[in-house]
Amino acid sequence: MAESLERVWTQLLGEGQFVAVASHSGHQLRPEVRDLMKLPDEERLREEDPFTEEWAVIAPTRFVARRSRFEVDLNRARHEAVYLGPDNAWGLDLWKEPLSQDIVDRSLAEYDAYYAALREVLVGLEREYGAFVVFDLHSYNHRREGPDGPAADPQKNPEVNVGTGTMKRDRWARVVDTFIDTLSNYDFQGRRLDVRENVKFVGRQLPQWVHENFPESGCVLAIEVKKFFMDEWSGEVNREAMDEVKRALASTVEPVLAALKATKKGKRKAKKGTSALHRAMRIGFVVNDVMTEEAGYTTTRLAMRARQMGHEVSVMSVGDLAYDSDEKVRAKGRSVPKHIYKNGASFLKDLQGKAAIEERVTVDDLDILLLRNDPSTDAVARPWAANIGIQFGRVAMRHGVVVLNDPEGLAKATSKMYFQTFPAEVRPMTVISRDRADIKAFAKERGTIVLKPLQGSGGQGVFLVRPDDVPNLNQMIDSVSRDGFMIAQEYLPDAAHGDTRLFVMNGEALRHRGKYAAFRRIRQGGDMRSNIHAGGRLARAEIGPEALELVEIVRPKLMRDGMFLVGLDIVGNKLMEINVFSPGGLGSAQKFEGVNFSEAVMRALERKTRAMDYYRRQFDNVAMAII
Repeated sequence: MAESLERVWTQLLGEGQFVAVASHSGHQLRPEVRDLMKLPDEERLREEDPFTEEWAVIAPTRFVARRSRFEVDLNRARHEAVYLGPDNAWGLDLWKEPLSQDIVDRSLAEYDAYYAALREVLVGLEREYGAFVVFDLHSYNHRREGPDGPAADPQKNPEVNVGTGTMKRDRWARVVDTFIDTLSNYDFQGRRLDVRENVKFVGRQLPQWVHENFPESGCVLAIEVKKFFMDEWSGEVNREAMDEVKRALASTVEPVLAALKATKKGKRKAKKGTSALHRAMRIGFVVNDVMTEEAGYTTTRLAMRARQMGHEVSVMSVGDLAYDSDEKVRAKGRSVPKHIYKNGASFLKDLQGKAAIEERVTVDDLDILLLRNDPSTDAVARPWAANIGIQFGRVAMRHGVVVLNDPEGLAKATSKMYFQTFPAEVRPMTVISRDRADIKAFAKERGTIVLKPLQGSGGQGVFLVRPDDVPNLNQMIDSVSRDGFMIAQEYLPDAAHGDTRLFVMNGEALRHRGKYAAFRRIRQGGDMRSNIHAGGRLARAEIGPEALELVEIVRPKLMRDGMFLVGLDIVGNKLMEINVFSPGGLGSAQKFEGVNFSEAVMRALERKTRAMDYYRRQFDNVAMAII
């Protein structure tokens, strides 16, 4: 399988007022972009800055691109961030065929998410310290005429170009001058570097964006280092020179921060409790029935963790939702009186007992509404309740609430037919029919198959049909077809060892403190079902390249459908199921990995809420679901 890809960037948050950004350090392309790329890798590499990530380590907080600027350029204005042709790509012939709008939109979604994340961090630094400085790190070519051609005129191509053209120069004069003076006087292998301001570049989108959004608190130095430390055509690096560049840049940090703190804004100290990184969210959890929730449920864990983190939490049953005459969605919600609970059992005891605070909640006033009810649970006994959460979620979404997962996406997924809309490469061979002849023909062709109802969950009504079972196949079909359509799937031999549940959040494998949110479900005895409700036992999961590649393949559609949090059920290199309705087992992953994944989910929701605040709710629900 192809290499697994990370999100378009990674970030590391440290202490202090100093940030480094390496916007062009990435080289990877997501598969759909790579398939259309005509330009050879070595030509792409010439226009990228593959070594700036190593320089960025001088900062405690840093943003580093992982994917190529040829997928999306994080240092260009949004309207030109995706290179559509030679005109905005140095005359290079890039594509085998024009990029589709879907591909462009997915790239721009990454762009938007990057700047939303950057804004979040910078607002926090502004609130905490009053001001901050950013090193925007790049390298540039100076032998455009070919490997044997002359170097560009050194008078017009300094070894280090400092771009300050997008800032209020007088506001940040002390910082800029200190940086240039310190770097110019650094002993670089027995000589001085040629460091000048705004000769070759003045700074592009990232510094412009920071200076527009943080004009009095943000100082960005757009630092372009000429590729004198390498052969830009062959890619061969003079490691000693490149490392010396890093040491030279590091030598400027302490003087620059001293200059920053000497400015009026830089002197300001943080006020306790005013960090922009935290504000209480108003979160609603929609469940099948509050009184049937259990302590080990993922929803219980999420609600408890939200309360522990200081957020306002209301849990509501689908039957308690209402659409009032003033056209607002309301519900009878239950909340708990305390912030801190030892475990899910004590939290649930208060939520379901006399200690609960019951009140009529205006759903339209919430920041986040999490649809955590499972339609299949209500499909038989309470069919009216099965999809009502989606219907009310749609109304709340139109009224400006961030509804997760996106109700329009959930509507598509109300039957297992949704699974068939994902690429065939990730799915077992499948037949869906009510005709027993179709099922029998498939069983004859494949030998061993799995037979189950199109609707349903929890491992109920699932049969393993071997060649020896053909005489009993009619009885199995009768049992399964009572619930409607049947699914017949090829049997995957690896299923004998059980399956792996891997959580995906915002289109990526959920990872917190270096651990993946995943666990294994192992078959017990002769029962083919590894589902824990059907008697399977649990174990720790090892997440390798095959599983991460599956995530990468399904990621574009999950993002397009607004699926914030889902569970992938994996057997070998195939998916058995994609769970988008109230995926469970987060506590099991926490048990085996020793980290609180519920906290990671809440942090993601906090980021969405802040983004909605910053942008005055300009993004649609699908965009908010995945950033």
